[in-house]
This record gives sequence, C-alpha cells and structure tokens, in this order.
Amino acid sequence: MCTSGFPLVHNATLCADLGYYYQGHDAKAGAARVLEAIDTHDAGLPAYRERQRAAIERFRPHDGAVVARYAALLDELMQRPPR
Repeated sequence: MCTSGFPLVHNATLCADLGYYYQGHDAKAGAARVLEAIDTHDAGLPAYRERQRAAIERFRPHDGAVVARYAALLDELMQRPPR
C-alpha cells in the first residue's frame, strides 16, 4: 500500500516522463497505473524521487532559459492586437 505521499497518475502528454503516465483517455490503463503505484511505489521511492526531481528541473524558475522563453512568449502575446 502506498504510504509515502501521493504518486502522480496522469495522462498529460507534455510531462509524460513525470509520475505514472498513461496514454490518452484510456480509463483501464489509468486504473492499471493506479494499481501499479499502490503496489510498487513505496518500494521504489528513493529511485522514483531522484528521477522525478531530475525530470522536473525543466519547469523550475531558476533555469534562465526557461525564464527567457516564457518572457519571450509573454512579450509576443502582449504585442498581438486584442480581438
């Protein structure tokens, strides 16, 4: 039984390498990933935590490239004419 927090079970394609990903809107696949997390998450927690921390780095605000790209996207958006 998973007792160390809540592992992320999701179908978000932009971050498929995070948590327990399943493709599309396949409820059976999602349920299988939930059961997998319940059955195995605690035993592999140290390795899971290390993989997740490494994978999530690209979303953290201390990455200058991420901040610059986000700022450029916002600038581009603000320069577009309103509807």
